Amino acid sequence: MRRTLLLLALFASAATTIDVPARAGPADTPPIIVPLAESELPKTLDPHLAGDTISMSQLMHAYECLLEYDPFQPGMLQPCLAESMPRYDSEQRTYTFKLRKDVRFADAACFEGAKGRALVASDVVWSIKRLAALPESEGFWLFEGIIAGLDDFREAALEAHESDGEAAWRKCLQRDVAGLRVIDDRTVAFQLAKSYPQFLHAMAMGYTAIIPHEGALAPNFATAPVGTGPFVLDKLTPDVIAWRRNRNFRKTLLSGVPADSRLRPFEGRPLPLADEIRYEILPDDEHVRRFKAGTLAVLGLTREDVKVFLDEDLVKKGERGQALLKPEWQKRSIVVVDSDDPYLSYIAFNMQDSVFGAEAAERGRALRKALCLSIDRQAYVEKFLGGLARPADRLVPLGTPGYEAAGALTNQRHDSAHGRKLLQQAGFKLLETDGKWTTLDPETGDQVVLTVQLRRSDKHATEQGEWLESQAAQVGIKLQVEQNSFSKWLQRTHEGDGQAFDSGWILDYPDAQNVMQLLYGPNAETGLNYARFSDEKYDALYQELARLDDVIDEQRRRKGALLASMHQIVDHETPWVTLTFHRRVVLHQSDHIAAPPDPFNFAAAKYKTMTSGK
Repeated sequence: MRRTLLLLALFASAATTIDVPARAGPADTPPIIVPLAESELPKTLDPHLAGDTISMSQLMHAYECLLEYDPFQPGMLQPCLAESMPRYDSEQRTYTFKLRKDVRFADAACFEGAKGRALVASDVVWSIKRLAALPESEGFWLFEGIIAGLDDFREAALEAHESDGEAAWRKCLQRDVAGLRVIDDRTVAFQLAKSYPQFLHAMAMGYTAIIPHEGALAPNFATAPVGTGPFVLDKLTPDVIAWRRNRNFRKTLLSGVPADSRLRPFEGRPLPLADEIRYEILPDDEHVRRFKAGTLAVLGLTREDVKVFLDEDLVKKGERGQALLKPEWQKRSIVVVDSDDPYLSYIAFNMQDSVFGAEAAERGRALRKALCLSIDRQAYVEKFLGGLARPADRLVPLGTPGYEAAGALTNQRHDSAHGRKLLQQAGFKLLETDGKWTTLDPETGDQVVLTVQLRRSDKHATEQGEWLESQAAQVGIKLQVEQNSFSKWLQRTHEGDGQAFDSGWILDYPDAQNVMQLLYGPNAETGLNYARFSDEKYDALYQELARLDDVIDEQRRRKGALLASMHQIVDHETPWVTLTFHRRVVLHQSDHIAAPPDPFNFAAAKYKTMTSGK
């Protein structure tokens, strides 16, 4: 998913004695309000149009999916709107879901009498059809080529919208799709066109949130969400977005809390635990000031904040957790939540470039490897990320199934001397003058130049560009950067306009397939494969990998072997410079309690509370 990193956190650590406030009591019981902050408003609250982290995390206060992630077992799925996990018919490739009986949409003006109605199976089908039919849909990629008949349905809907307008498009939504079937009001079936083990993860992503057709057809739907979730939108202004308890939310009790969780005293309490979740829209420096004052429950640390709150020497040494806090913050009983993000930053070479790409054969391969070997990733982590990351030596992030099996890439390390050796072996001439290197093209005699397209244009981009230039100089390559707005950068990547592209990827679900798809040849057309990398053997291995399921032992082992083979191909061809895997360190006030970290769970606000009751 191309999305921004969120400095909103959900999480807690070691168990402590907690004074639990009473809830659902007398009318004079003070409401529990969780005070949080964002740096900007969500771009949309429409789940089918949300492609960024802030929008998705906000809208999932109001919406739910058939499945969700277990709050105490990161990456594990459990039923949500479904009453149980689906039944799967492997011969028919069909998943059948039975819906809960007690789900109602929140009260809203779009319903008769402004009273929310019961959820029915046709809502599920309609929601998936709308996701597919919207011209600007951000999430159709989840099901492209997956659900029987859905691609043809999308094509017809887009054609109707373009040729005949909105009315014709809405009429298209009434068409049947072979792979989407309503069995009865509480039963819905999905028939797949091919094996897709990631399907269940897709059914827990915000893109597949269930929405009512009455609300979705309203012109203000993007700012007036109507869902079945634990909260309803209470306020949306340029300065505040506030969510209050949904009085139609079914009776759901917090259960299965581990003994060492700070949420343990809340076992058996109805969800959501808070009455209101309130986000103020504040500049980053104001986040810090409010947190210091104790009026903000959570603070996600930037590289500048590390110096304020953490012992930098311990950060550099790789220390984790509570020990990182400076003594003055230890005294405040601030809670440190320290976790690894499934986020990979990288630079993608354009494999169609005549100098660094595939047509340059062994010389292009040597240039790509030399640049990888010139990068001191640990220095990058300390200089630009405040130590809150670690060097990336493979494609699969830490904590993702297949990380160990994939193995480290031999070229994604810092060894400039070896990089220069590879260039000489490939026929390049290297000159050294006063400790500075110049790599000359053997045919033209000119210094080799690489231009990298950055995805931002600001002071940070300037600093990053200057640093990358100094690294490439260690192997004699003249690296220059061009700064772009994000939209311009996207356009250039889609058009292949550039020699290399600064990039990053946050996994959408805990499956290595989600990152390995970025080098799958056909995905050059979809915009995922910025490198325009194409290798027949890699593609064949990927096609097999995508059909395997991590929960089946035999398939998981085979998947590990495939990941190792694919990494060997990537190591040889080196279409990317892998840079860092990010780490998230978040501070909580001692009276803020929440579920443990799960970067895939955008629906965890219902587990947030304040023990102070304020």
